[in-house]
Amino acid sequence: MTVASTELEDHAAAWFAGWSALRSYQTTAGPGYWAAMRPDRGGEWEYFSCDPAPLDFATLAAKVSALPRRTLCVIGPNVHAYVKMAHAAGLGMVSTSEKLMACSMDTQDNQDPFLGDPELSLVVKRIGGRHNASAAQVRFFAAIMRGPTVLASGSVGIYGDFAVFDSLQTQAHHRRRGYGMLMMKTLAARAKAHPVTTGVVLASTDGQRLYGKLGWRSLGTMTVLVPRERLAEMAP
Repeated sequence: MTVASTELEDHAAAWFAGWSALRSYQTTAGPGYWAAMRPDRGGEWEYFSCDPAPLDFATLAAKVSALPRRTLCVIGPNVHAYVKMAHAAGLGMVSTSEKLMACSMDTQDNQDPFLGDPELSLVVKRIGGRHNASAAQVRFFAAIMRGPTVLASGSVGIYGDFAVFDSLQTQAHHRRRGYGMLMMKTLAARAKAHPVTTGVVLASTDGQRLYGKLGWRSLGTMTVLVPRERLAEMAP
C-alpha cells in the first residue's frame, strides 16, 4: 500500500466516523468497508469503501445488490475502474460529483469571524450531553441568523486528531454573499479549541470551490452506485 493510499484510507475512516456521529446513524463495519443505516433514505444500509481491490469490490457489490434500496459509495481516484466493476456486478452509477477533501487545521482561523452586519447573529450549540454515546468526542452545530431566519448552517465533530465538517449549507435566497465562508470559519474556530490537526469534509461541487479558497485539497472522488433496478426508478 502506498503512502497516498494509506492517507486516503485514514482520512476516509475518520470522515465516516465523524459524519455518522454527527448524524447519529447506526453503523457497522467489516473487512474493507464501513456502513451506515440511513433512516433519511428509506432505512437501508449505505456502504462505503476506500479504493477497494476487485475481489473486495465484488463482495461489497453482492451485499448492495441483495436489496434495491442499498447504496455503495467508493472513495478513490479510479472512477472508471469502479464503474466498470459496478456494471459487471449489476450496479449503476448515480454520481461522481462529491469529493473527500482535507486541510491542515494550522491553516484555519481560530477565532469567530466578524459578521460585518449588526442584523446578523451567530448561534453555536453543542450537540448531545456529557453522557451521550457518540464516536465523536465533541459535536457542534452552528448557524448564521438574521432575526429568526437561518441564512447558513453547518456542523463539526471532533474525532481524535480530526475535525469532521458536515451539513454545510446556505439557504437558496442567501447564496453568493459570503455566508458559507463565514460558516466554515466559525466551525473551524470551534474545532481548533481542541487538539485537532486535520480537517476532513465530503464536498459538493459548490463546496469544493469554497473549500479550495480556504486551502483545502481533494483526496478522492466519491463514486455513488446503486442496483440497476433502482437506477431505472431514479431516471426522469
